[in-house]
Amino acid sequence: MKKIRLLTPGPTPVPERLALRMAQPIVHHRSPEFEQVFARVREGLQWLFQTKQDVLVFASSGTGAMEASFVNFLKRGDTVIVIDGGKFGERWGKFAKAYGVNAVTLKCEWGRPVEPGAVEKALRENPSAKAVYVQANESSTGVYHPIRELAQVTARSPAILVVDAISALGAMPLPMDEWGIDVLVSAGHKALGLPPGIAFLAAGDKAWKLNETADLPRFYFDAKREPGSTSRCRCSARKAWRKSSSGMRGWRGRREQGWKRSGSSSFRRAPRRR
Repeated sequence: MKKIRLLTPGPTPVPERLALRMAQPIVHHRSPEFEQVFARVREGLQWLFQTKQDVLVFASSGTGAMEASFVNFLKRGDTVIVIDGGKFGERWGKFAKAYGVNAVTLKCEWGRPVEPGAVEKALRENPSAKAVYVQANESSTGVYHPIRELAQVTARSPAILVVDAISALGAMPLPMDEWGIDVLVSAGHKALGLPPGIAFLAAGDKAWKLNETADLPRFYFDAKREPGSTSRCRCSARKAWRKSSSGMRGWRGRREQGWKRSGSSSFRRAPRRR
């Protein structure tokens, strides 16, 4: 069989041992066997996100989690600050246009990160802004935006900080609770080395407060249908929608490899014991 070497920012190669694990026969997504796997997955995701909040899992691309971070926390006519420093930053503006949200766009020269002072100025000039949307790592340019400093800026305002960490989580420092990131979204097909089709979202209390008045249309990406805390989830089932049993096995296998944190929040494989 011809071996394909992926030299792209995503999807990234899936290690053979994980591919073999995911090739096992699938199980029903509401079976006791899968419930055990899913419970372990959710615990591992809290470890990865470094948060006490529940991490929601969507069977979608990373863009699905980005869309969920829009429709679950905003109302039509709201104002948001959008950091546009590349092709993925542009996507925030497209969401705003699609859902009738007023986007104040801060354009960065491609290859340069946003200045926290510029975001602070935009929030002063737009005191009704509900959120700041930014990439942790802008994949199209390779730029890492100063997330910690941006979280400090939004902490002094009513706005939440929403961070797309699809290509950053697991590779760069992003401790959600420690830094005060309000919404963090990611996916499995980049730093985590899993196939496309699994996306994640975690939200803090400040964001969930906005969720109480959010009125943008949503169904599949309605966070309250997913099993977060029992006070927020309005579905009786443990999972609102079908999850990928093979994908969940892959994430569990990745976690069980012996990852450990290196520095503040990036990760590396722990050395194998001989």
